[in-house]
Formats: sequence, C-alpha cells, structure tokens
Amino acid sequence: MKNKNEDPLDVYNDERLVTKRDKEAALDKLAELSQEMEKMRNEYEAENDAWWNGLSEKEREDAFYAVVKRIYKAELQDKGTYRYALYDVFGFDPGMYGRGMDCGYMALHNAIFDGEELVSMKGVNRFEVIDEKGRSYVKYLDKDEGIKYSLQDDNRTLKVFIDKLHWKEDL
Repeated sequence: MKNKNEDPLDVYNDERLVTKRDKEAALDKLAELSQEMEKMRNEYEAENDAWWNGLSEKEREDAFYAVVKRIYKAELQDKGTYRYALYDVFGFDPGMYGRGMDCGYMALHNAIFDGEELVSMKGVNRFEVIDEKGRSYVKYLDKDEGIKYSLQDDNRTLKVFIDKLHWKEDL
C-alpha cells in the first residue's frame, strides 16, 4: 500500500509497486533495443549490398528474374496477401515478415494492389457521387468518354475529369 512518502506517479501493478524510475528504466531499455535493431538493420543492408555487388552479371539477372517472377505470381496472377506472397509463393517462414517490411516489399505489395485497382477503374462507364442523401450525382459515360483522376492540394483534393480527349493518355 502506498504511503505519503511515495511518488504520486508510482502505481501498483499486480501487487508490485512500479515506480517512475522503473518506467524510465524500461523506456531506456526499449530505446537501446531500438538503436541496436537499427544498427543490425544497417549492417544487414551493407552485407546484402556487398553480396549483390559480388554477384556476376548472370547471377544478378537470375536473382532478379526469380524474384520478379514470384512477385508477379503472388501479386498479379494470384492477387494474394502479403503473407501469401512470403509464405506460399516465396516459401519463407514467418521470420521473414519483418524483413519483408524492412526492404520495402510490404509497401510495394500495397502499391501494386492500389495500382491494379486504379487500372481497373479505367474501364468504368458510370460515375457516381454518394453522400448522406444517397446518389447526389450520376453520370453515364458515352462510349468515347473516359475518366481521368488527379490528386491536388497536397493530396487532399480528388478531382475527377470526364472528357473525350485526355483520359486515353494514361492507357
């Protein structure tokens, strides 16, 4: 039980007094762990770059082909999840999950998914704006019309252009 000499920030947790110093020590250890992980990640990056640079042209081409072939299968053919790609297509164990994030594969996976959805939107023939009142605006496109999208104002504004000329530029 607390007495009047204890720090008011001290709390009981599972019948054990957790002091402000305990919390600060834990946060310091967490910061040290984070720095050590960053150091290890940087060392791995350097080792990986050295490995890549030590490969022959043919070995780099083969590695590139093998990786892209698997990304293509997981992302575009099978339209799988990040885990599906890592575990089922590449055959990695769960330990690769974080490393896939570190090298940017999860971001790439998400960008491919979003990009595929955007490509699919190029074939729309009806545009609707729906709000709390229901369908506020509906436009059925003519055969020679298309939609072009633009993000503006620091990606806070979506503009949609329906026209007969410029929408084909991105196809």
